[in-house]
Amino acid sequence: MFVRIYWGKTYPGSWDAIERSYRGLMAIEAPGLLGRLVTRDTNDPENLFTITFWADRQSVDDWEASRAYAETFAAALKPFIVGAQSVSLCEVKLADMAGLVRVAQARAGERPD
Repeated sequence: MFVRIYWGKTYPGSWDAIERSYRGLMAIEAPGLLGRLVTRDTNDPENLFTITFWADRQSVDDWEASRAYAETFAAALKPFIVGAQSVSLCEVKLADMAGLVRVAQARAGERPD
């Protein structure tokens, strides 16, 4: 499993628009994508981190090279980013996801059918 961590500095006051934009993007599937988080730094609210979980390295490489990525995710995020940004790709060596699974199951149970 691989974790891709994107960081970008956002324009002040843009979080409502970022969340609106990502709500639509979250439904887009990519082969090998296991899950996705969009997070805001509690110490510096203009810092955006997206964290994606991938089955394998090839899936990440294929997604980043895809037209869909360039025309959807990168294009949607571009208006909100000021200057610096970075991407880290990490190979997971050890994992305990039980707590995340419980949270996901609880949230799924809260949704109306």
